[in-house]
Amino acid sequence: MKNKMRLGLFLLGMLGVIFVPWIAFIIMSVSAFRYTAWEVLLIGLYADFVWLPAVPISFPLFTIASMIMVWGFEPLRREFLIGRGGLL
Repeated sequence: MKNKMRLGLFLLGMLGVIFVPWIAFIIMSVSAFRYTAWEVLLIGLYADFVWLPAVPISFPLFTIASMIMVWGFEPLRREFLIGRGGLL
């Protein structure tokens, strides 16, 4: 069940990058908070590859945001989901 949810979030995030980028950002946040989700980095890289050529002066915001989410949410995930009778 856990792997199906992760795969579903990943595919929804990839589709969100193409159609509605802010939906992809929300999916990245949920996935990074809930799981140790390295696929968040892939979604961020894909978003930058899709949207960076469209902007003349660009900065890889999705990639940087995904790195912050993956490593920044780790203490929160440990505290609330894994440790001391959290949600899991």
